[in-house]
Amino acid sequence: MIFNKNDNGAREIQALVGVYFQSNDFSVIESEIHSATRTVRNLIGAEILSRAERYYQSQEGGDKSSVDAQLVRAVQAPIAQLAMVRFYQQNILSHEDGGRKVKIHEESEKMPWQWQYDRDDQALLDKYHRTLDELYAFLEESHIDEWENSPFRKRLASCFIKDLDTFQAVFPLEDSPRMFYILVPFMLEVQDRIIHPIVGEEAFERMKTGDIGKELAEQFAAAKLCIPLYAVITAVKRMSIKILPTMIVRRFSESFQGGRGGNIDDDATRKLLRMLEQEAIEAKTELQKAVTKRQNPARDIALIPNNDPSKKYCTT
Repeated sequence: MIFNKNDNGAREIQALVGVYFQSNDFSVIESEIHSATRTVRNLIGAEILSRAERYYQSQEGGDKSSVDAQLVRAVQAPIAQLAMVRFYQQNILSHEDGGRKVKIHEESEKMPWQWQYDRDDQALLDKYHRTLDELYAFLEESHIDEWENSPFRKRLASCFIKDLDTFQAVFPLEDSPRMFYILVPFMLEVQDRIIHPIVGEEAFERMKTGDIGKELAEQFAAAKLCIPLYAVITAVKRMSIKILPTMIVRRFSESFQGGRGGNIDDDATRKLLRMLEQEAIEAKTELQKAVTKRQNPARDIALIPNNDPSKKYCTT
């Protein structure tokens, strides 16, 4: 485990999340730490987590500016944040032999309203997402071998859209690497399901390897407009509009009140999908035009014959 070295787990969590008491017993939140560790491992790969754990367990202080020391802290942060979110969500009621109870000291404190719980949950989740963004950004910048050779990077190598900036040129993701990696499987699906049948086998394989050339440049540019739009559409339909960053959801939800308290209205999802589907159809049409313009052998034939007025006959 990447926490509680020298029985210092509670202090480590407090230093990372800022709203956890050092006096808390680490064993109370330990099961959530294990669960959150499995979640983060699935998001970054087992090799990265193993490297961080080895360094954490082997060092007594050491150089805090080293790549491995920074990696440990970058991995610990989302684990601690997610564990705390899950711990507090189930800690609203006390679970005793006599059943579930709410304990209130009327003179000094009261239970929050539901909307306050919702806003606090969303604030904590937003911070968890930010720590994941920071972790992904660190992995990209540090060029750690375990990350460069991870299944996530290998999968990305087959994408036409290979980085966050290229994706955001079409659809904004609030500069979130986390969202970009969530959408990678959907981008690959869109390439196979939509782009491949339009451009054909040869062009598709050349685009995957980066062998574009002047003759495929227009098609490739049009394909890169289609992929982000269809990827977001697919992700929202199969998962939820809530997977998108908060500021994007805010634009489409009339009932959005400072946080994502309660249910995001279905109208927000319909508005987003309606806008994206219209743009996606237009982008797909441009791709089809780029392909047929190159493949149509009759594109240069004049529709009106060039007749010579000096001659006594004409063609039609």
